[in-house]
Amino acid sequence: MRDTITPYVLQYQLKRNLRPFTREEIQKLPTGQRGVYVLWRKTGTEGRNECVYVGESTTCVRRRLLQHYDGTTNPDLHKQLRLFQGIVQFAVEFTEDAEETVLLETELIRAWQPKTNKNKLD
Repeated sequence: MRDTITPYVLQYQLKRNLRPFTREEIQKLPTGQRGVYVLWRKTGTEGRNECVYVGESTTCVRRRLLQHYDGTTNPDLHKQLRLFQGIVQFAVEFTEDAEETVLLETELIRAWQPKTNKNKLD
């Protein structure tokens, strides 16, 4: 993992660099970049968000987020995205290599324990 970013700093960045979860915003991401991403749901409490899902792509984060947007993966997540349409946001952190990507995803899932990642918590 990069020496310049700690899990705490990464969590902070992912909470602050939010974008609306729309096709247009996802398509602004570069293609062919690996990384971790988090989907957030705005809550009624100002400035607070609930982590809905933590994911990774070792090939192309943009493509993976578009798959989620289109509902072609993870039925539990798709239900959440439909239910909270309009108040879901996402954040991305690009990574250097596949090993770092998987490690960061695991750390974030352990830290935030989103319900839609229950299969990865076991």
